[in-house]
Amino acid sequence: MKNKILLTTIDSNVINLFQQINSEYKFGLSIEEGDKNVLLTEDTLISPETLALLIDLDDMTKWGQDIIHQQLSKKNFPLPVIVLKDRFSNQEMRLLFKNGVFDCLTKPLEEEVVYRLLHELRNELQHSNQRLQQGYDDPHNIMSSLRVSLIYNLLYGNIMSSREIWHQSKLIGLTTVPNTAMAFQIDEFFWSNREKGKQWQDIVRNKIITVTRQLFKNENHESLAMGTAADQYAILLSLPFQQNQDGYKQLAIKLAEQAKKYIHKQTGYTVTIGIGNYFEDVRNLHFSYQEAKNALKHKFFHGKDLVIHQDDTERFDNEFVLLPNLEVSLLANKLMVADISAVSETVRNLFQKLSLSKTVDPEVLVMQISEISTMLGRAAINGGANQKEVHTILQEYSSFLQYVENIAQLEQWLRDLTHRFLDLITNNHNAHTLKSIQKAMEFIEGHYLEGITLEKVASYVHLSPTYFSRIFKNATGRNFVEYITYLRIEKAKELLKDLNYTVYQIAFEVGYSNSHYFSRVFKSMVGKTPSEFRNSILVPSGITTEGLLN
Repeated sequence: MKNKILLTTIDSNVINLFQQINSEYKFGLSIEEGDKNVLLTEDTLISPETLALLIDLDDMTKWGQDIIHQQLSKKNFPLPVIVLKDRFSNQEMRLLFKNGVFDCLTKPLEEEVVYRLLHELRNELQHSNQRLQQGYDDPHNIMSSLRVSLIYNLLYGNIMSSREIWHQSKLIGLTTVPNTAMAFQIDEFFWSNREKGKQWQDIVRNKIITVTRQLFKNENHESLAMGTAADQYAILLSLPFQQNQDGYKQLAIKLAEQAKKYIHKQTGYTVTIGIGNYFEDVRNLHFSYQEAKNALKHKFFHGKDLVIHQDDTERFDNEFVLLPNLEVSLLANKLMVADISAVSETVRNLFQKLSLSKTVDPEVLVMQISEISTMLGRAAINGGANQKEVHTILQEYSSFLQYVENIAQLEQWLRDLTHRFLDLITNNHNAHTLKSIQKAMEFIEGHYLEGITLEKVASYVHLSPTYFSRIFKNATGRNFVEYITYLRIEKAKELLKDLNYTVYQIAFEVGYSNSHYFSRVFKSMVGKTPSEFRNSILVPSGITTEGLLN
């Protein structure tokens, strides 16, 4: 029997924990220790009884770890592989899942982690046995192919003959034809499993589909199920006779609520379910499926873990315009000049507006957000951001946009994107600003004794006076006038050390035509008049300049 878990590790804590959990929760698996050296050969031989293989990379040299990575990339392990290590880098973990690893575990292991792993492996064993039995009963998988073909054709309206549908239904063992469609989405599946590989995601989705079918079977309702996306699947039900459409609706909602609770209890995942109307003519079942998918879209505004019937939803407005061109232009301009508060306020107002409208088709909404993000990317480049970095960020965020499931995630997506753009612009502004300020201060140092103005210096560094005034104060801590005054007073302090200069002459030298005004400015900044300052630095306290000269 294929129930052995092979642990290639010398860590006794790991081995003891697996044995303890397996025994305590009666998983019925065989936990055995393996030889890591066997795994390092090209023709790795693993006994047919082995269900899963755990590899402790910490027990291996760098050379050995490289061999294991090569073995995984070549798919040389025809069974679930769990990799164990003290610490994984993000890049290493992504590579492992890409190469089909079942899971990556970090030491020290926790009981809950081992329990969940053994639970999943036992389910995988049960499913494997079911598939094996199906292969014995149907060696050419004819029934499986017929079932998938029928479901697909019913979902998309490819069969127009009731007789053909009934004939195929009987071939796969149905006693009645389906009449109602449901669309299921596993809530936040990609966001919580984005580091997992496709193989792992498929296992989880297929497990949830199996659990759903089992519930309907327990409730004596025949059903057909098929995955329609990585996180979605369709269920076609044969509901028993009801007096009217409302009866079918209430029965479908009741079953969907039961399914939702049962799935969460059995798997830990929540699902949102869209339900289409009952159609007596099976040839129209694809309309029920379209309605179910349309109902499921409404989770975008209403949240997760819901049952939504098509009759309880409003028609989507596909002509909705998210932002007028003028508002988009204003948002882009605010981003371009790195006006962080204005950008945040505009985004906040945008989603406040959206929260009041529940009839926007999410697909149209996401498409418009995508277009706006492209415009913001151009604005970031115009604001000085590196073009290559902007394009890289846009590609990264565009790939995640398809996984956005609700309005809150979409708002967070746009906020994160704009903040990334603002960081690029700000960093570029910092470098550019530093050069501009350095150039301006060099110019001021050479001309501050002249009648220079803010406008003249701003023009010299090719900036607007308003923008230059703001960045100058941020860089120096003083506004332009204060800085010029500071330089003049510092120059005056130096000249006051020379008794050949009178206070009147010094005032003129540092740019003041009125010596009385110069004295007032000097005292306000230094706390002493020019004469008092000269006295304090040239002679000891209590002796006047006049006394020294006499």
